Amino acid sequence: MKFWEQHSTEYKKTLSLSIPVIIAQAGQITVGLIDNVMIGQLGTTPFAAASFTNTLFSLVLIFGMGYSFALTPLIGKNYGEKDYDSIGSWIKNGLMANTLMGVVLAAVLLILYFLIPYMGQPESILQASQDYLAILMISVIPMMIFYGFKQFAEGVGDTKTAMKIMLWANLINIVGNYMFMYGKMGLPELGLIGAGIGTLMARIFMAIAFIILFHRNEKFKFFVKLHQQSLVCWDKCLQVVKLGIPLGGQLVMEASAFGLCAIMMGWVSEIGLAAHQVAITLSTLGFMIYQGLGAGTTIRVSHYKGENNSHGIKRATKTAMNLMYLYCALLMLVFIGARNILPLMFTNNHTVINLAAQMLIVCSIFQLVDGIQIVLAGTLRGFADARIPVIITFISYFVISLPFSYLSAFVWGFGAVGIWFGFPVGLSICCTLFQLRYKYLLKRF
Repeated sequence: MKFWEQHSTEYKKTLSLSIPVIIAQAGQITVGLIDNVMIGQLGTTPFAAASFTNTLFSLVLIFGMGYSFALTPLIGKNYGEKDYDSIGSWIKNGLMANTLMGVVLAAVLLILYFLIPYMGQPESILQASQDYLAILMISVIPMMIFYGFKQFAEGVGDTKTAMKIMLWANLINIVGNYMFMYGKMGLPELGLIGAGIGTLMARIFMAIAFIILFHRNEKFKFFVKLHQQSLVCWDKCLQVVKLGIPLGGQLVMEASAFGLCAIMMGWVSEIGLAAHQVAITLSTLGFMIYQGLGAGTTIRVSHYKGENNSHGIKRATKTAMNLMYLYCALLMLVFIGARNILPLMFTNNHTVINLAAQMLIVCSIFQLVDGIQIVLAGTLRGFADARIPVIITFISYFVISLPFSYLSAFVWGFGAVGIWFGFPVGLSICCTLFQLRYKYLLKRF
């Protein structure tokens, strides 16, 4: 009976932490699709400019998000230890480190702004791309401030506050786009710049909303006092930076690998590129669930680490794995059974549909190893382990997966679908090495 009570409690806590993260991610994906639809109404040139600019900006965004992950295990460990004074210090210094990184990322975007004319893009999109990037550049700093508060809240076991703010921000983004892009309610019609303003409004709202809630919400009242009593400590800022940079690099490597696969797909054919976009978009149905479970696992593991509870760490990881197995089995059945139906949501081109269906079969094959490596990545983050995982990620994607994709497509003659063969191979290696790393950390614990 005690065994069942412990495990049922773990399932409830993991789901209560993971579901808000999943909902927030689903909201972001939805608003991204709506953004593309609204910008597409402006015409081909603005749409092309937005696509190019978002490609540049997305890597900065992903790095910033990964960098901010450092705060959760640092705060979570102290929360498990009930060392609340240290939490106050991590809040102050973590926010400082996040804000400084926001300035650095804005500076990187400024450099890219001046380099755009030299990137070989069509003359027609250069000015629009620069104008759009200039607005997105400003939005990075409030975004990083929001992420600082979000990761603090997750460290103390609260994922709902960030979810609510992000959902409201998505609504503000859509309304802002509509008003400024199309010139509604007496506002000027600004086109693509209006889309940038909508995004900027949403990100400023996210930062301000969390600042207000942090100071006024009763559940944060205790931490506000700790934050106010704490001093800036450059050593702690540096610890956040040292942990955050490899975590950000890990996410960027994953995103870059998939981006490079899209480039290779373009070498094959336009049909291949279209099918790849369909399959990758559908694969997010798995990714966002696994990421949510990974985030919940990070929180639980960091708390158990603070309690010096190795059995709790094992139980939290196993719980997330079991939930992942269940969803993975369901998704595999959907991808295989509906592989010829799902692409119809995106296109009616039979050649694209047939190729996307083949890619979905490959996608279903690597769901299990993808889910395992994402959950284990969450566990390793809970240990505040980043340097070895980023090396494992580099080896898995850039040394193994991408070369295998190239060989499958262009040497062994499998064409467009062959590029997808690298995913299960690289993810399997990543999954295996993460498991070995997890077992090693448990033995040392």
